[in-house]
Amino acid sequence: MVIDKKMKAALISEFFADTGATYNSVVNLFTLGIDRQWKKKIVSKLTEPKRVLDLACGTGILTIAIAKRFPKSHVVALDITPGYLEVAWRNAFKQKVKNVSFILTPAEEFTSKEHFDAVTASYLAKYAHLDRLIPNLSKMIAPGGTLLFHDFTYPKNKSLQRLFDSYFKVIPTVGGLLYPEWKSVLQKLPDLIRDTTWISELTQILAKEGFDQIKVESLT
Repeated sequence: MVIDKKMKAALISEFFADTGATYNSVVNLFTLGIDRQWKKKIVSKLTEPKRVLDLACGTGILTIAIAKRFPKSHVVALDITPGYLEVAWRNAFKQKVKNVSFILTPAEEFTSKEHFDAVTASYLAKYAHLDRLIPNLSKMIAPGGTLLFHDFTYPKNKSLQRLFDSYFKVIPTVGGLLYPEWKSVLQKLPDLIRDTTWISELTQILAKEGFDQIKVESLT
């Protein structure tokens, strides 16, 4: 199945309409806690940035981690979903994180006259219109700045593919019982991950836009 831009937009609306309240629990449970390690890895790649742009911030897991690690920085966090942004704001407030601004907007449409030393995005790439997003970001990232994208890919190893396929046969049932609002997401997410070619698309567009030192790292 080929998932085009219109289908991605529909999936975003379906996936993230009513799932913000339980997102943190679900992402932690169904990544077996590894999402926390992935976020720590992203933060470890940053070097004392003064301004950070966090795309598709969701409930603010990565946003808050960056803001806490670099309290003298200012983090601008974007998301397209009001419910998720509200949860992110509440999480930041509860944790007394003040060096963050939250903005409701699609990542592709955001513009800023001020440059960012780092741009981060976790789980955005497979949904994003990268041909629009990257040229826009290239105008906002400071010289020598860092751009970090993190997302799922379908394994190339046959054994891992079988493990992936088996896992996603089980979790819609389990997830549907524990978190009914997530059942449809867990059923449709595997096809999106199998179909996405975000790594090759992203690296090609980055090179075209003049980014250098482009590296791809497999985490888990």
